[in-house]
Amino acid sequence: DTEHVEILGLLGYDFLWADAEHSYADPESIASLILAAERRGMPTLVRIGYGYQNIIGHIQKYLVAGAQGIILPQCESASDVEKIVAAVKFPPVGKRGLAGERWNAWGLGSEKSLAKCVAESDRNSVIGILIENNAGISRLDEILDVPGIDFVFVAPTDLSADMGFHGEIRHPDVLARIEEVGERVKKRGIAVG
Repeated sequence: DTEHVEILGLLGYDFLWADAEHSYADPESIASLILAAERRGMPTLVRIGYGYQNIIGHIQKYLVAGAQGIILPQCESASDVEKIVAAVKFPPVGKRGLAGERWNAWGLGSEKSLAKCVAESDRNSVIGILIENNAGISRLDEILDVPGIDFVFVAPTDLSADMGFHGEIRHPDVLARIEEVGERVKKRGIAVG
């Protein structure tokens, strides 16, 4: 709830990871969390549901509400990343629609031009991807070739399931795969966790 989000901000957390994949949260309920996080100086990153990388309009609902970034689960291809970049960034880099919205104060009360707001948004928006299975790992190099990725997170529970070790996130084979991905991502200069 919003009070807990504010408490996290007061405790010094760096950002809020709002989960729209493993929850019943929708853009409207996430919008309340974004406002609470903003009140305490915390940016919000929203993990969208699997499959929503194909729907720019769905992703834009979180951005319109004020999310500073989008996290893509189950990333398995360069095409997945390209779709997220297109949804988060404005033209000419992406395809995000431009209008008077919350993130740019609806074009009111700001001394910045819309062009400056767009440049600032593109510069500060965050794109994260989750590698959760062997399909994503097998295409990791092509995934990392797509410009715009700010961080990669290796999801141990889904990876363990994909490897046949359901929930055994500390299984030696699972840990070895996580370490392998981590090293490959670090070599590209991208944050990894």
